[in-house]
Amino acid sequence: MVPRLHRAMLACFATATVSYIAVLWLEAASMAEVPVAEAFPAVQSVITATHYGYAWMLGAAALIVAWVTAAVRPGALGLGPASVLRLAALGLFLYSRSIVSHAGAAGDFTWAVAVDWVHLVLISVWVGEVIVAGLITLRREPAPGQENRIECARYIEALSTSATVALVGIFVTGALSAWRGVGSPDQVFGNPYGTMLLIKVGLVLCAAALGGMNRFVVMPALLARLCGTRAPEPGATRRFALVLQVEAIILLAVIVAAAILSSTPPPTAS
Repeated sequence: MVPRLHRAMLACFATATVSYIAVLWLEAASMAEVPVAEAFPAVQSVITATHYGYAWMLGAAALIVAWVTAAVRPGALGLGPASVLRLAALGLFLYSRSIVSHAGAAGDFTWAVAVDWVHLVLISVWVGEVIVAGLITLRREPAPGQENRIECARYIEALSTSATVALVGIFVTGALSAWRGVGSPDQVFGNPYGTMLLIKVGLVLCAAALGGMNRFVVMPALLARLCGTRAPEPGATRRFALVLQVEAIILLAVIVAAAILSSTPPPTAS
């Protein structure tokens, strides 16, 4: 299982790196109002002469550190320090995204940026653990043996608890960010920002409903079987994972909606 997780982590970092470079290129083309194919000179100017470029370089440095620590196999430099450094680098990377979002309009060190950063961290936790559990760790039934089943049950309980905590935090920080963006309830309707915000909230509620179904309907019976003396019925864990997979698809749509929302001017900006 560990090698599969390690390969998946490296693949995710590779995807993130390519996407990060592509975002810079597109942003430079937009700022310079030139075709994407002709944006290279603008990329250089954006990196060296704009706040966005400085934030991008900060994020790039953090991503490189995360890459290096991810490439270290367990036991090479010690799993603990590498993991701590990687988490710190990822936190810094997310901060570099917050300061170039709507939250960073008033400065890099504000309550708005802090709330947005916490929001990004919690979303990353929720989306990441749902995808990993649904596509990797729970795709197969636990290995035979009572000890393996109990370990699987503990993992499922920890997954559900952390997802619930993250979801509560997401709603709180999301509400604060939404209020900052729209200013008043009547601004939610009749403008592109409000429309996309409602779409994002609707998708989050759908994903949360699936998570709730897993937690309160599927999980109790699954845990009872995993912790019991008899082996669980075939496919019990995979059914739990199937709900996670559907939830993961919706969460990917949430990320797309969030990306569109971040590039849409809020009503309070006008």
